[in-house]
Amino acid sequence: MNVLSPFEAQEQYPDAWRHIEDEMEQARDGYAATLVPVAAEVLTVDGDEVLQVVALTDISIVDVGEDSFAHMMFHAKLAPF
Repeated sequence: MNVLSPFEAQEQYPDAWRHIEDEMEQARDGYAATLVPVAAEVLTVDGDEVLQVVALTDISIVDVGEDSFAHMMFHAKLAPF
């Protein structure tokens, strides 16, 4: 597992990062949420390389408990869109 900072992910995978930023913006608007990307990782899903970004949020769509941070995950293929 090779965890990247959001800055590293943005620098190394700018096209995928732009797609993820668009998805995060939609989530911010749809849920009236604050999202802070905290980590990224490149995964292989069904043979495709995918950038996964984890963002902490101030909302909870499901009950995660008092001692847990709410988070959302965003994905974008690394291949051209």
